[in-house]
Amino acid sequence: MTDSLQRYGVFLNVENPGGSAAQALEETMRTGVEAEALGFDDVWVAEHHYSRFAIGSAPGALLGYLAARTSRVRLGTGAALLALNDPVRVAEEVATLDLLSRGRIEFGVARGGPFPVQYRHAGLASPEAARERMHEALALILRLWSEPATCLEGRFYRCDDLSIEPRPLQQPVPVWLASLSADSRRLAAAHGYGLMATPSADLAKVAALLAPERAARGDFPFAIARFFHCESDHRRAVENGLAGVRSYPGLMGVRFTPASMPPMFAPDASDAVILANAVIGDPAHCAARLRLLQEQLGPHRLLLKPAAHDPAQARAALGLFMREVAEAGGQLRVSP
Repeated sequence: MTDSLQRYGVFLNVENPGGSAAQALEETMRTGVEAEALGFDDVWVAEHHYSRFAIGSAPGALLGYLAARTSRVRLGTGAALLALNDPVRVAEEVATLDLLSRGRIEFGVARGGPFPVQYRHAGLASPEAARERMHEALALILRLWSEPATCLEGRFYRCDDLSIEPRPLQQPVPVWLASLSADSRRLAAAHGYGLMATPSADLAKVAALLAPERAARGDFPFAIARFFHCESDHRRAVENGLAGVRSYPGLMGVRFTPASMPPMFAPDASDAVILANAVIGDPAHCAARLRLLQEQLGPHRLLLKPAAHDPAQARAALGLFMREVAEAGGQLRVSP
């Protein structure tokens, strides 16, 4: 366990580069279980649909497995795609997970990312419509967790005198918005939610958006996920880490508009641009990145997204990080 001034998490995307879903699920869950033994504080599980590569389509089942196999590490939905799901069912499932894990759930939510097929099958005309539905779904879920009975006549959802069971153990369950849009920033400020930046988010842009939020809200919960790879040999770490990041957009099938394309995912992105937005290198270089993140972002949680698609290589990198980097980056202060 890291000391009280540090907080590190692992960001898991169930990736299936070899074409065996059973093996991909088993390896991802093994990484999550080992993360607790290595001393990580959080394990977050991504949700994706209709992809042959990213097959984490049932985050509740995955988190239930991790809840049963771990005892300390906090477990996050990274993030629950509320616009694609029935919010009443999500409320019941997350409450059940919180009880089974003895109050270890972190509830991250998102609109769905640059994957048009997800919106199409959910009957959503645009990412903006997905965001609006997500915000309404989140408000409904929180009411279902706290009110004796809920009535709602919303734009997307309606319920009349609805009461769900079970209720979460935590009151309240920590909520995170995996978005830095203006709407999400306003919503987070109004309700005390945490904000989360994705692995591909441009660090300079994140820092610029975060500064006024810090000025207005003080030390609020903030997390940033970063592509990560660490090996003792710096050259090999960079070579393997860059290869993983460069292959990722194609494997995931992302569809960014030109205006929303993260610089690190641009087809002509330089090595320097990718490395500036990741934690890749030998232990000394990774520790330096941690210190730079602290200087630019202030208190935060750092969520490491393994760049290596080979699970054994990813676990080795995570182990090396905790043995040799976490202590070297010990000046990192993080939010709750």
